[in-house]
Amino acid sequence: MNRHYLPRLGALILLIGLTAGGCAERGYNLGYDNWYSPPPATPDTDLVVASYQAADNMLEQAPWLKQSHQPLLTASFVNVNSLENSSGLGRIIADQVSSRFAQKGFTMIQVTLRNDIFVKQEAGEFVLSRSVQDISRSHNVAAVVAGTYAVGRNSVYVSARLIRAADSLILAGYDYSLPLGPDTKALLAGQ
Repeated sequence: MNRHYLPRLGALILLIGLTAGGCAERGYNLGYDNWYSPPPATPDTDLVVASYQAADNMLEQAPWLKQSHQPLLTASFVNVNSLENSSGLGRIIADQVSSRFAQKGFTMIQVTLRNDIFVKQEAGEFVLSRSVQDISRSHNVAAVVAGTYAVGRNSVYVSARLIRAADSLILAGYDYSLPLGPDTKALLAGQ
């Protein structure tokens, strides 16, 4: 009697195995496959477009600046939690914003200061350091393009500023965020 049920039992097991295997192959996972399917990667934003948009926006806020015919100074964007530190991201954003200002007819002076861009005041305000003010005076600079960034869990928050060199008055500003995709992470890691 057991001999008669063995072929049927074998066929049933084979059918169940093929059915379950077919479901797994097609992605019908019943929620049990999280261990092998990683979450989708966060896509990067086009950094050039974001930087150009920041520059264009600041120029719209201070259109009279172009008529002064004075050069502008560009400094690397720095980490808001550590004003002495920048990264590949902070340097490339500054370069791209500077490029956009140059495309719009400005004379740009770029300084590479490793740890002397901003001075933090007690009220939470950031002012230009003495060395940046000195460089600005020696080149007759109208304003400084500078900024900060903060790294969040899923985004990098950027604050770009156009700051009058003489007294650190903010002439224009633009805040935006970048998704923390693979390129952004790589630029942040490049100290």
